[in-house]
Amino acid sequence: MNKLATKHIRKKGNYNTKHVAKKLDTLASNVAKRGVYIVKKTNIGFDIINYISKSVIVSDIPFSHTAKSFCDRLNKEKGLVSSVELKRHVNMYHKHTNDILFYKHTIRTSDDPSKVFTAGVRMQDSLGMVKEAKIHLSYF
Repeated sequence: MNKLATKHIRKKGNYNTKHVAKKLDTLASNVAKRGVYIVKKTNIGFDIINYISKSVIVSDIPFSHTAKSFCDRLNKEKGLVSSVELKRHVNMYHKHTNDILFYKHTIRTSDDPSKVFTAGVRMQDSLGMVKEAKIHLSYF
């Protein structure tokens, strides 16, 4: 197939500059009201940050898909989205993960059988709570 030696010429449109400037200004003010949220990787997990004010909305989210989906929800919603439930589940996840590490250390280092048994039972409870926190975090 032969190509034609043609050149596209872009014609300048006759735009109403006042109208375009007004639309651009309202768009910028709407974005400034709503905020732009981003996900940032940290040592512990992921943080959701307001890009304009550089303030942290939710910190130490353990899973990237949870952080990305909540960030998308914040960016799509026009009103305020409450992050209290997400913070509560993130704190519960980290608390019980830390407890599991403590119970494992207690089981390995203790000589008292009652301490070992008690730590084992508490570790099972914390494992259940971590699984429950993971399930709740997957809904965000």
